[in-house]
Amino acid sequence: MASNNPSETDANMTTGQEASPVPSGSTSSPKKSPQKRDQRSVSPEYDPKAGENRLRPAGDIINRITWDSAFERSNYVIGFVDRFEGQLEIIMGSWKKETTDEEFIPQHRVLYIRHTNGEIVWDRRRRIDKIFLSGNSAFSELAFLA
Repeated sequence: MASNNPSETDANMTTGQEASPVPSGSTSSPKKSPQKRDQRSVSPEYDPKAGENRLRPAGDIINRITWDSAFERSNYVIGFVDRFEGQLEIIMGSWKKETTDEEFIPQHRVLYIRHTNGEIVWDRRRRIDKIFLSGNSAFSELAFLA
């Protein structure tokens, strides 16, 4: 079958293949062989996560306190931002995780988690995490080694 496209005709003549008919209305193009992705040279000593100690999310802290037998859920208070009333606190025992619950509070609104004795165990703004020692807490806990 002959093709009206000169570049297609030239390509077919050099490969010795005839152009395969494409049904009208079809938008599929001929399959291309997979190409190698751009391999950028990155120095082996560069690790974007190595220079910083990321703070664990509030959800990890809440889950650890909830499921680890070393912690008592009723001994912790969650400080969060309410859209209308500002900063509020709620006892972790009454925290609603179900998104369909009317009293549900999204985890991105959590500002801090503290023990009922007043000790802050997790704080987003100050990057404190005394449960997993992530954020700035890892550096302050290990400062005695320096």
